[in-house]
Amino acid sequence: MARSKSPVKKPVKVGNLKVIDHLGTLYATFDGSSLWKIDKAAFNVLQMCDGKKTVDQIVEEISKKISHKPKDVKPVIEKMLDSFSKSKFIRWV
Repeated sequence: MARSKSPVKKPVKVGNLKVIDHLGTLYATFDGSSLWKIDKAAFNVLQMCDGKKTVDQIVEEISKKISHKPKDVKPVIEKMLDSFSKSKFIRWV
């Protein structure tokens, strides 16, 4: 009997998370009362968290943009996504 593969989880930015640009500095906020400073790289990854792309697809896109091998990029992206998950910026679908 063949085992069915478990579906690959995909990150999706939570609906109430907003990213604001204040004088060139990016901040993430849920309600405007608490702000988290984020850098451009984090912002770019957050934008890709649409619930449609897998982690590997995000890694592939980022690695092409920055001309690095996916195997070198993946640990950084995974760490970033783990941080986003702990901060409740993303959820997994």
